[in-house]
Amino acid sequence: MTMTEIMTKPEKQLTLKNPAAAFVTLAAIASIFLLLSGGCTIDEPDTSAPERTVIDRTRDWQGALLYITDASGPEPGWGSVRIYDNVSGFVEKTIEQTAAANPADVYVTPDESSMYVAGAENGRVDKFRWDGNNWIDGGVTIETPATMITSMARGPEGKLYMTTNDGGTSGRIYRIDISTDTVDGLPLNFPEITNLRGIAWSPDGATVYLSGIGPQGQPRLASAAWPSLTIKNVVDFPDTTRANRVLSSADGRRLYVLASGKVYKVDPATMALSGQLTPAPSPNTEYAAGAFSADGRYLFVAGKTTGEDSSLYVVDLTSDAVVKTVKHISDTASGMQRVE
Repeated sequence: MTMTEIMTKPEKQLTLKNPAAAFVTLAAIASIFLLLSGGCTIDEPDTSAPERTVIDRTRDWQGALLYITDASGPEPGWGSVRIYDNVSGFVEKTIEQTAAANPADVYVTPDESSMYVAGAENGRVDKFRWDGNNWIDGGVTIETPATMITSMARGPEGKLYMTTNDGGTSGRIYRIDISTDTVDGLPLNFPEITNLRGIAWSPDGATVYLSGIGPQGQPRLASAAWPSLTIKNVVDFPDTTRANRVLSSADGRRLYVLASGKVYKVDPATMALSGQLTPAPSPNTEYAAGAFSADGRYLFVAGKTTGEDSSLYVVDLTSDAVVKTVKHISDTASGMQRVE
């Protein structure tokens, strides 16, 4: 009898004269089926980013998470924050945000529970909170009087300071009290730099460094007493069109000013130029965001060449050599923070 006949005649039953032999036969058939099908379920390769909790993050550049703002997001007009993982070698997460248009900078609190994202186009700051697995909208939007926020940095006393470009005759610095998420008092005025683009402090907090564009359009770095803002020294950069962020090393012995076409090295003791770096092959690269490794040996720099996405350059400061380049880190990177 054929299998078709069996299936079309359900009133007839097959009798098993030897059940034990039948069981052996069925087992053999099942074994053959398993062999033909591969013997087991084939798992798809895990291409997701590794969980942070299982990564041994040594305190060097290879163990860093870099929070990098991106002017572009999944929706037109939205920005985002990309978290680059030096261990896995790719962007681990992308945080979308809407209120802070064209994000200029990002700040993650030391306990990594909160993240602030500043908007370059509308003067707003979004707050996100870490829920144990992802960054989610914290439901807090801080409206500042600023027209355009250009950078953020934590001050010596723990407040969050923002440099701005308000188009006036004096650069302005706003403060956010992160214990209340409110703008603290009136802005600080700094007429020596009308378009402020960066802020950093000496390790003892007694000196503040401010970078940007001076009253006559000259790219400039200034040092001032903190918190009085009494000018100590000013240095202008004649061979670039714009000075962006200023970075102060943890030991206070080095200043780096990210600019158009190059990264300047400045001696903080004398405020004299001590050299320059050109991480990207093209001279038409805008360096706008940067951070140091935990030990200060490596400098992370985001640079955008005309017509290309931003790239990440890792510079060994013992030799000033680029030891790693990561392409397409974001569309346009304007802010960066290293988090262990």
